[in-house]
Amino acid sequence: MGLKDFRIVFDNPWSTYYPGQMVTGRVIVGLDAVKKVRGITVKVKGEANVCWATDRQELNNEGKYDNETQTVTGHEEYFNMEYYLLGSPSGSEIELPIGEHSYPFQCPLPPNLPSSFEHDHGYVRYTVKASIDRPWKFDHQVKIAFTVVSNFDLNKEARALEPVNLEMSKTFCCLCCGSLPLKVSIMMPVKGYVPGQSMMIRVNVENQSGIVVETVKLILRKIVTFKANNPRFETKTEKIVIAEVSKGPVEGNATSDYQQKLDIPPLPPSNLTNCGIIDLEYNLKIEACVAGWYHRNLKQNMLVFIGTIPLASYQNSVMPPTSPSKVPMPGNPGADPTYGGYPSGYPEFSPENGNPAPPSAPLDYNSDSPAQLQTNHNSYPNLPPPAYEEYGWSIRSLRDAGESDQVMGLRGHYAPRYPVYKFTS
Repeated sequence: MGLKDFRIVFDNPWSTYYPGQMVTGRVIVGLDAVKKVRGITVKVKGEANVCWATDRQELNNEGKYDNETQTVTGHEEYFNMEYYLLGSPSGSEIELPIGEHSYPFQCPLPPNLPSSFEHDHGYVRYTVKASIDRPWKFDHQVKIAFTVVSNFDLNKEARALEPVNLEMSKTFCCLCCGSLPLKVSIMMPVKGYVPGQSMMIRVNVENQSGIVVETVKLILRKIVTFKANNPRFETKTEKIVIAEVSKGPVEGNATSDYQQKLDIPPLPPSNLTNCGIIDLEYNLKIEACVAGWYHRNLKQNMLVFIGTIPLASYQNSVMPPTSPSKVPMPGNPGADPTYGGYPSGYPEFSPENGNPAPPSAPLDYNSDSPAQLQTNHNSYPNLPPPAYEEYGWSIRSLRDAGESDQVMGLRGHYAPRYPVYKFTS
């Protein structure tokens, strides 16, 4: 067979980085027979794509309208770096002996990148692809994805600090008479949260209408707008339920006052800054569902913010992450992507004996120094680093349009990881 093992391993065990950091890792090649190659290349790429099918009516030659299904797309490329780890395109053949071979690689990330994001209609994705260049034969290729998290400091978003005091009211018609109002009030201490926090929501229902309120729903939703520009400009908006709590009923001419907790799971930060074809925001939908199909529910949406740095003035008792018992790769103790290193709680990584130093990658992006590109944790020295947990939306394939389905790793599990904090209360 010859090729027994071919894979890409990141030095960062959580495969999570911030813009401006250096992505480092190794390409592992295991052989059970001598193999002749021209070289081994690595390609690191960041891009965004959107794609969906639309139905539209087109006027035909007979003056009638035909229904037509058309695919619209959009594309952005943030960087694309490729270079040889071994050999060269014009060099002579190289004979690789039996055994395991490790080739370090590195790639500096540009300073202005959007966060990783995955959805059926579009994505922001960062990948590493390694190829064994074989003369007169098909190349062996393997591909893997990693996560980029663009920092969103809630302390720098004035609206995130604002408290919520929302009042909603509705009357109902019965024959020719109108009812007294149904009033629902919502109170929250702030509008900005990070994954791992809980929204503490005070709900007050004053039901003077005589109509039964069957339940009051509090729904955290992700609102995603995709923007295609080929062959024409078109947008598509998806509203995705992230978390939901509810309580009821509240009888007619009755009141209810209570507090509910809505937990924030791992999520990409608001806005998808620096991405021009996908917009992302979050809102809290409040809906009082009333009895009777002929009555419309009382409902309203309110913008909220999901960040990567929690508000310093709200729920500031943060615990350090618990070290996992099993790790995919060793890392560096006391460091994580937030600080420009590895997630905390991992033993130090040391290269295999005999490995050459990582090769010099192509020119960087004239970015600032890594210290200047780290996240705002240096501004909050008492803030423990977060853990990095998978978002629930995983992808089915890493395959790009026109890419061979023989590339290894295309159908491996991948879901982006986002910072998650653990709070004491």
